[in-house]
Amino acid sequence: AAPAVIGGAASWSGGRVSRSTMGGNGSKPGAAVAVADDQQAIISHTKMLEAEMRAELEKERQALTEAFVAQQQELASQQVINQLTLEKRESANLETQIAALKAQQYTPKNPAAKCVDEEGACLKCYEDAAKSGKGVEAFLECRAVVEAYSLCAKASTGIP
Repeated sequence: AAPAVIGGAASWSGGRVSRSTMGGNGSKPGAAVAVADDQQAIISHTKMLEAEMRAELEKERQALTEAFVAQQQELASQQVINQLTLEKRESANLETQIAALKAQQYTPKNPAAKCVDEEGACLKCYEDAAKSGKGVEAFLECRAVVEAYSLCAKASTGIP
């Protein structure tokens, strides 16, 4: 805004800056006090505007902080919900698999008896030795039958 000249005095509108010049030394009595008062008013007004701006910025910062915290909480909640959903799905799948296994009613197969003849021969030899009354020598005579039974058993189990 350009200064308006009124009767030889320059004045800025709004009372921001005021300077009066009237001949002589260029100042009126009390003009310095008026300028100082205007400067104080400007400083006070500026401080008031700054305080208002700070308050607005603080409110905006607080609102943004609250929005951020709310968003973080929402994301955490969503992650928990997703994890629980996944665990429920996996649990249901596991229960289905367990039920399917139980439904099969597994019964182990009876393996075919092996080395039956050799086992019978071995037992018969020991029974005969016990009845003979010859003592230890009778049992030693069963050595060949026991060896045949042992070889058959190893062959049927795959043990070398």
